Amino acid sequence: MNKMAAGMTGLSLTARLIASSAAIFIAGLFLGCNSASKQPAPVQKEQNEEKEESVYVPLELQEVNPLALIGTDFSIYTFIPAAKHKDLTVSLLLEEIENLAEADAKLIAKRIDKLYFGLGTVNDRSLMEAAASGNIPTIGVKTTFTKRNGWKQTDYKAVSNETALKLRYPNEFTYYSHEECNYDLCFFSQQIFGIAQNLMPVMEQYAIRPEPEDTMYNRWISQESDDILFYITRPGQYLRTLIGSSITSDTDYIYGRLSQLKGETYSMTMNIHVKNENAMHSLKTMLGLSFGLMGASLSQPEKDILRLSDVEISQGQIVALFTRDPITGKHYRVQDDKIIEESM
Repeated sequence: MNKMAAGMTGLSLTARLIASSAAIFIAGLFLGCNSASKQPAPVQKEQNEEKEESVYVPLELQEVNPLALIGTDFSIYTFIPAAKHKDLTVSLLLEEIENLAEADAKLIAKRIDKLYFGLGTVNDRSLMEAAASGNIPTIGVKTTFTKRNGWKQTDYKAVSNETALKLRYPNEFTYYSHEECNYDLCFFSQQIFGIAQNLMPVMEQYAIRPEPEDTMYNRWISQESDDILFYITRPGQYLRTLIGSSITSDTDYIYGRLSQLKGETYSMTMNIHVKNENAMHSLKTMLGLSFGLMGASLSQPEKDILRLSDVEISQGQIVALFTRDPITGKHYRVQDDKIIEESM
């Protein structure tokens, strides 16, 4: 594979990573699911509990941040502001769901606001968890998730914790599965949706209603942005695919964005964290050879950050490349300022 081909392969992989989960998740939202949670009521104080502090929960709880529902050990985290990328969302729906009318796809896309997902762990490269905010009418859920349509309905009671139970946080949910779908689907409320191969951890998180953990990847993808944001916690062989040369532990994370330029054209910007000066020089040379003839720009905004920008990608490429390539080889994570090697 020559350097130009390697650059295009890396571009394809980036598009696959984003589009694969997005397409599957958005398709799932069309099929959807619902777990109608009861509104919490005031906790009544018994007569013999006069000294115990009373607890009152407002009729409407503050909704959970969907990002808090996703696990903390994924290799890739992505945020798609679906409300700002309706055309892309519609294209993904039409590509993923057979016989879906364009008018219906547009209607569904209007209901999705923000989408977050995590993809691939050390133990399972295909694992995906996703959560989104939006607004899907309950009546639409009830008429879609029927046995006649092939859906199996399952009730689940999360373990929760003492504080959450005392505050009457909902911990009983309904999720839906289909023999032709690899993912289980659930609406925790009319505002929050979830999908995963295994929804139990996601439901457990919703029951305790945590705040998102303060991590580098959460800080990056939780920004208010009109762009698609991604953060790769274990670059590993990803960079080898990108530039056609072996990269070991010289990089430990990558973050970037896809910005819509005009119509169906997007621009990719990728920031690569590099650990030492020698590695920086080598990587800069290799990326220059791979992307120089494509009109891409290469810069070093910080001592340890190498930025690849102005890489054009079309909406058609994002939609077409929805099969996730396996990422193999060695991967690395940062813990207490140490680089820890992991196998995939």
